[in-house]
Amino acid sequence: MSAAFDGVEIELHSHLCVFHRGRAERDDLLIPFLSDGLRRGDACQYFAVAEEEGDVERSLGDLGSRLQVHLPEERPQRGGTLDSDAILADLDDWSERAGTTCRVAGDMGWVRSSLRRQEQLDALFQHEVNAGLWVNRRPVYALCFYDLDVFDGDVIVPMVKAHPQIWMTGVLVDNPYRQQP
Repeated sequence: MSAAFDGVEIELHSHLCVFHRGRAERDDLLIPFLSDGLRRGDACQYFAVAEEEGDVERSLGDLGSRLQVHLPEERPQRGGTLDSDAILADLDDWSERAGTTCRVAGDMGWVRSSLRRQEQLDALFQHEVNAGLWVNRRPVYALCFYDLDVFDGDVIVPMVKAHPQIWMTGVLVDNPYRQQP
């Protein structure tokens, strides 16, 4: 089973690190991906950035009412860093209840303000590695959007290492630099 992403077929259990520049480019990739999933009957979730609350649902039109959207303040944290175990446990429960193929996408810009300490970046890296393991267990397509205008090499390099596939400028690359868990 596969899904289309910007004209390229991606396989079920895909976990992509999607590099883009700006909101418009992100939406050109994100909206068709979610729209296609919702039309197919896939369960879909989107992890939004706070300043864009409701924008993706409006862009999806009538389909937007079936999209589950999470805002940054809803994401579990422990000791000032994201709680990967809690986030993935929630996603695991959701995907099991859905009983269908699932699509999860996140604008990772929501973490930018919390990456002031090395342990926070380490927690994000570990979360991405754990997310890859979760994606392999469930019928899921997962896209993590990283804006190259927001994040610098201190974040981009570890995120490349955490993902099995990278999307950049219209090209999908199997990642030879991925660190295995």
